[in-house]
Amino acid sequence: MDALSTPVVLTLLRFCAFATLAVLGPGAGLQRALGRPAHVALAIPLGTAWAALWAWLEVASGLPGLFPAGTLLGLAPLVARGLGRLEGEESWRGPAPALAAMLALLAVSQFGWNRLTPDGRFVLDPLVPYDAAFHAGLTLELAAGYPPQVPGVSGLPLGYHLGPDLVRYAAWRWAGVHPFDAQTRFDVVLWGLGLILALRAAARALGAGPATVALAGLVPLLGDFSWVFAGDPQAHWWTDLLRGNLLVSLAHSNPVIPGLGLALGALTLAARPAPTRADTALSVACAAATPFFKVFLGAQLAAGLAFAALFARGASRRAVAAPALAAALGTAALAGGTGGDTVAVVLAPFDLVEVTRRQLGLDPATGAGFAAFALAWLVLSLGLRVFGLAPACAALLRGDVAARALAPMALGGWPLALMIRVSAPEVLSGQPVINDAAYFVEQSGPLLWLFALAGLERALGSRLRRPLVLLALAALTLPSTAQFAYKKRVAEVERLPAETVELTRALERASRPGEVVLQRPGGRYPPAPVVLIGRRVTYERFTPYLTQFAPRPVLEARHARVHRFFRTREVEEAEAIARELGARFVALNGPDRLRFEPPAHWHLLHEAPGARLYQVAE
Repeated sequence: MDALSTPVVLTLLRFCAFATLAVLGPGAGLQRALGRPAHVALAIPLGTAWAALWAWLEVASGLPGLFPAGTLLGLAPLVARGLGRLEGEESWRGPAPALAAMLALLAVSQFGWNRLTPDGRFVLDPLVPYDAAFHAGLTLELAAGYPPQVPGVSGLPLGYHLGPDLVRYAAWRWAGVHPFDAQTRFDVVLWGLGLILALRAAARALGAGPATVALAGLVPLLGDFSWVFAGDPQAHWWTDLLRGNLLVSLAHSNPVIPGLGLALGALTLAARPAPTRADTALSVACAAATPFFKVFLGAQLAAGLAFAALFARGASRRAVAAPALAAALGTAALAGGTGGDTVAVVLAPFDLVEVTRRQLGLDPATGAGFAAFALAWLVLSLGLRVFGLAPACAALLRGDVAARALAPMALGGWPLALMIRVSAPEVLSGQPVINDAAYFVEQSGPLLWLFALAGLERALGSRLRRPLVLLALAALTLPSTAQFAYKKRVAEVERLPAETVELTRALERASRPGEVVLQRPGGRYPPAPVVLIGRRVTYERFTPYLTQFAPRPVLEARHARVHRFFRTREVEEAEAIARELGARFVALNGPDRLRFEPPAHWHLLHEAPGARLYQVAE
């Protein structure tokens, strides 16, 4: 836990060194290795994929020197050939306004969470804290061994797209940057910048005008018309009501952000007017990596590129078909693996509309009333992107390769997400059904924005950049963004108690990564051993989507065994359960207690008001 106590400036310097040497350098080096100029917009996506690949090779093989070896291999072309001429951005003046706006938003809403406070407590993010905890636990789980186990349920293998977590593992292993620091303060900026540059490059590939290119980098901050619900007291987070906004994923470093950077990189490379073999090779690399960052995005990318390949000819068709196949194969590998066993795809028309109604506390509706609400939901979810529907539809028929690949990706998200539900087949008692089909809308959103901005620029010409027009655009698209920032600032703060944090420090001193702890599976806080120091717990109830990674009967059986441990009055039974679950430690937090007297051969490692830690003798 010393990494969490390190001054933020020193941690920032460590991450900057890591990002430069392990991400940006190899991202440029891979392009130079193939004899082409380094494109600015490709450096972060390619470097991120390269870092994830070598981090995976390191953890999967158990050879701790592979990641630095891969980093040096990626840097070698820069040493041999130099950086040379850069492609893409002519100067940093182009993306600077979007980057400044993103940094301002994150500074207000995000940077202050998931950190230790001077009084020894740990501040949790008030929005989706379970997601940040899951990814912190997964990163530390990768450091404990491979294949990773489900964070919070020891002994169960995890099937998941590991891309971003592998990069965080490398930053933790080789730069000492704790996963909470990485995803809350640092990689959120790195991958946000990568997306800004990728969106600007995609706008150029579409042949959009200067106003669209200038505004493209701001797309992740733009919202829909969810501010219409401002008067409803149940509308807690406007930007999350209608599912088509990137803001929550941007602020919380969701894998969809680096995934979009990779997908747009694959697409812009494949859509070059005269693609070279180097362009195709790099496009295939980006496309193959995309599903390992966000599997839903891999499916959309494969579909978009495949559609464009139908209309391409000669070398252009091969340049588009190759990355389409790579994205499809990667998506199929993940969907057919361990993760696919605990996720079901079913027809569920307008389930996302029902989700919004439940969020707003509205009574169930049927017939004309529900149809009217569903239509309003669609219009409000699209917002100003409605101006992109006609240009995107036209691109399907008459566009070039870039437009024909982007258009189905931009248009397909809403119809697909409104027809299906992607979720665990069943959930635990008291937990909600989470429909991950919403990601299709979220991924389509920024792409449809490009068509919308291009359509508005064609209609308004240079007036699109006039102050009054920009003010009107801001008034329609930024209220949800402002509400997000304000609500994050005033949200009620939840903190892990200082005594729990101190107990976790004692556990870190007495144990090794991956060892198992028995503690009560409380639902208020994330399991501190898992998310702070990379120790496993037998079961936890903080994560609301555990059935996405393990069958319900298995989780219920594990819960029953842990519950029995804390209910039994027999030492022999308790020790048998601990052996069965592979637990070497027992942690008692707050009012937790054992109903039996701990035997003399259990070692009391830590005792303080509200915290006790035992080591179970082997």
